[in-house]
This record gives sequence, C-alpha cells and structure tokens, in this order.
Amino acid sequence: MFGNLHIFVIDFDEFDVESHFFKEAHRLADKVTRSQGGGYHMFYGVDKKRAEPFFDNINLLASENAASFVCKTGAITRDGTNKVDLFCDTGHFIYEWEPWDNTIGLTDKTQELYQLIKENFDLSRPMSSGKGKRTSGKGGKSYAMLEELSEGELLQQMSAEQREVFADLQTKSSDCSSSQWFSIGIDIYHVFGAELGGKVFFLWSKPGHSFQPQGCSLTWSNICDRGPDTELVNGRWADIMQGDNKGKELDGLSLHEALEAAPQVPLSLEDDTSATLEEAAAEPTFRDLPIAWENVTTEENGKQRTGHWIVWNGNRSKREEFFMLAFPDQYNKVKKRVKFLGQAADDVLRLTGGQRTKLMYEILAWKYGLEEVDEQDSLDLIRLCQREEDNKTADDLLSRLHWPNGLSKLVTFGVGMKLDAAAQQTWCYSVDYQEDKALFTGSPMTWERWQVKLIEVLDRCRACRYSYSKMWK
Repeated sequence: MFGNLHIFVIDFDEFDVESHFFKEAHRLADKVTRSQGGGYHMFYGVDKKRAEPFFDNINLLASENAASFVCKTGAITRDGTNKVDLFCDTGHFIYEWEPWDNTIGLTDKTQELYQLIKENFDLSRPMSSGKGKRTSGKGGKSYAMLEELSEGELLQQMSAEQREVFADLQTKSSDCSSSQWFSIGIDIYHVFGAELGGKVFFLWSKPGHSFQPQGCSLTWSNICDRGPDTELVNGRWADIMQGDNKGKELDGLSLHEALEAAPQVPLSLEDDTSATLEEAAAEPTFRDLPIAWENVTTEENGKQRTGHWIVWNGNRSKREEFFMLAFPDQYNKVKKRVKFLGQAADDVLRLTGGQRTKLMYEILAWKYGLEEVDEQDSLDLIRLCQREEDNKTADDLLSRLHWPNGLSKLVTFGVGMKLDAAAQQTWCYSVDYQEDKALFTGSPMTWERWQVKLIEVLDRCRACRYSYSKMWK
C-alpha cells in the first residue's frame, strides 16, 4: 500500500504506444517504469473499499476464494493492440530494473481506472467454466470451481519465465502423495498467482488417477488461503522467476521493497534447512488445537504391550475413535469392503500387506467416490505421525495418509481396512494405477536397480541433516 491506498499495477507485455488505451493509461499513471524485457509498468492508487463494486461490475475482481483483490493476466484490449496484466493487493512481485524514486507518490485513481478499463476491455468472470457456480466443502466453506483451459490457452497468459516453470512442472507427476500435491500447489500459487495458478493447477492435476474436479477446486481454495503466509520453496523455479537462469543478477528492487523498505523474502530453501527444522520442532496441532500421541506400556501375563492413543481436544482416543470424533458426519459413510474371488484371491497374496490395503481403498474410491476433506487436516496429521519413533500405529497411518487422497479414503471407508495373510513369495514389482485398473509388473531385484534410490535417499538425509530412520518415513 501507499498510505491508505492500495497499489494498482498495469503490466504491459505487448503494446502500441500510439493506441488510445496506452496513451490514456500512461497519462493517468502516477508512476511509469520500463521492465527489463522492454515492457511498461504503470502504477496507480485505488481505494479498495470504494473500488470493489466498480471492479465487480466489469468482472475485474479475483475469484471469491482467491487471496488477491485483482489478478488478471493476459487481458487484451478490444482493438487488439495491447496485452496487459492487472494486479492489485495480490501476492505477485513486480521486479524493477530501474532505480526507484520514493519521492513519487500515488493518488486515488479509482474512478478513472474503472472507466478506462471498462471502455477498453471485455473481461470474463473468474472461474467462468463453473458459470458462476459455487459449492461447499467441509464446514460449509464456499469455493469456486476451477476453470479448465487448454495448454495453448494457458501459455498465452504466461510470461517467458512462467512458461519455463510450466515446462518444468510438466515433468512432475500429479500421482503423488496428498502432501506433495499440496506443496507443489503452493509453489504454483507463488509463480502464477491465484487466478492463473488455479487453471495451471487444474490442468497439471487432471491426469492423476484419483483426480476429482471438486476436490481439486477445494484444494486450490485452501492453497489460496494459505499462500500469502508461505514462500516459494522450489529453488529452480525461484531462480527462473528471478532471471538467474539467464545469467543476470537481480540488481533492482521489488515494488514491495521499494515502498516499504522491507528486506526481500528469500525464495529458495534448498540451501537453508532452518525453516524445515524449525517446522519439525514445532509442536503439532490439529485444527489449531494441540495434538499428540500418548504411548502407554502395560504388562500382561509376563509380556509387555504398548497401546497408542491420540490426545486432542480434551479426548484420549484410539485411532478409529479419533477419526469418528474429528469427522462425525463423514466417517465411514460408505460401509463397503472388498472381497477378492477366484484367481484374484490367490494373486492378491503376491502383494505386501500395505499394497493390498492400498488396492482395496483404490477399488472402493473408484466405485463409490470420496468424501471431501480439508487438505490442512491431512498435513496436520502427517506432521503428527512423522514425529513419532517406535510407533507402528503412527507409521501405518502415515503410510496411508501419503496415498493420493489418503485422508479422504480413510474418512470415507474407515481407517481399519486390511487383508491379513502371509505373502506367498518374495516379489519385487512396480505399480501403475490406471483409470479402471491397477497393473502390477515384476521387476528384477538387482543391486544396480536398487542403489539409485538408496543413494538418493541417503543424499537427502545428509542434505537435510535428518536421521536415517526419520528419512525412511
């Protein structure tokens, strides 16, 4: 902000200096700078409260679930001569390559900007593929359905740096654990913003075998809620967005730094594990309340037995009792189980117990669908289980939470499902979960094949200064 005004930025990617819109925008701007790529940045002040009904009238506001006020990218004037990005109160840095003059202030241009944009643009309402439709998740939270665009349509709205990040994103599989999916989504948010980022997140997530449009849209809503309090973690993406991949040093200031004289937030955590270690050291919470395991060892008939309890919200519960308490209206809503028949009953015993269990949940999810859960709940429970040592109940729960939509599956079908039986043989295999089947393929058990992953894990241990036992979890 500048005083009591929010900063509004028009970032010109393509322009005609002789066009009516460019001349009027330039005349109206309190401050004009040139970008490194040859474009223009034009800055104005707006009264956010007064601007809201005006901007809403021309479909300029960001979607209801987004953290931004205005975040329009790739907007083209009616005459086709200018292509601009429009930002206001959004988590998006404008990097300046010229010295910044702090003596130049901003004045209220709310009404003038509204008239200028109204006369020169036809803007679509955010998340337009949902036709304005909003839906509710857990706790009645409202969220917008994400808009699905083709890769070509998305690329048209991206800067050169964003396109490079997008190319790297396409090398990553969305068939990952729910926590990894959410973490990559946070990084997408920081690179592309709330509006364009949602479309990118949707396109990238769609090939996942457990993809659901509603769940993806709700997760993006949660990402937008948390995004402003997080940082870009992917070091490669941070370098690209700063221009380091082109051998250029960032010798200018961001708008945030220039106006508030605040130090730039570090973008890369690859070489600094202090944030990771600090998070690991923090006491776990669940829905903002303390949560912990309580492990009680008793002796019965000369044998020691350890029971594992979850203490939360004034209750001390076994694992299933905790889920019933935390998800009273959703837990085990689908009371179905999988029974393997004929040859399948023998074949499934080739799999380890964990893979059998995962397969059963996958079959049920494919047939009956899943309850929607808050992604933050999953992250909180993962953090709780990761802290435990010598707790098989926590290890088992952690493994299941790392499945795609892991928490949703446990809530929908219950936490205790498994198929106990001794494996008939030792078998090394890979798994490919497809839309309507799971394909298990045998793999040779050679040291050359195993050592690649083992070395990778050990290197990560050393880099993060984790104990080996912790890293294996």
